Amino acid sequence: MGDKKRLSFGYEDTDKSVEIELYGLVFEIENLEDVKEYEKIDRNNLNEVEAQIENILGKGSLDKINEKRKKDGYKELDINIELNILGCIFETYAKSMTDNVLGKVTNAVDNVTKKIEKIENMNREQRRNYNRNQYRNNRRSYRRY
Repeated sequence: MGDKKRLSFGYEDTDKSVEIELYGLVFEIENLEDVKEYEKIDRNNLNEVEAQIENILGKGSLDKINEKRKKDGYKELDINIELNILGCIFETYAKSMTDNVLGKVTNAVDNVTKKIEKIENMNREQRRNYNRNQYRNNRRSYRRY
């Protein structure tokens, strides 16, 4: 029979969540559909930046981050740190999405390459056996008188 023509994917493949770890705290990145919308935020408005982070990481996420920073001996969040956090969120999300797509493409290419190598190796082996058998058959049919 031939090779399977169907690829199977489970819920774990399609329902992956994107998570970010900040200072040892793990947050799921949500509500990040349109990155261009976030590019329009006023970078000088602390309330707007904080609202965007809370929207993406969930309610109370900034409080958790601030508590962790204080506990670790760092100053409270300011607008520059929050903008850096937004940058980290975007970087994590973009990397996760490209890795997911590129990983699937790379796996597909690797599978095709393995199949090609298998065919090449099989053909080489077939050629070797054919040549050996031809040589043996010729030797057997040769008679001395």
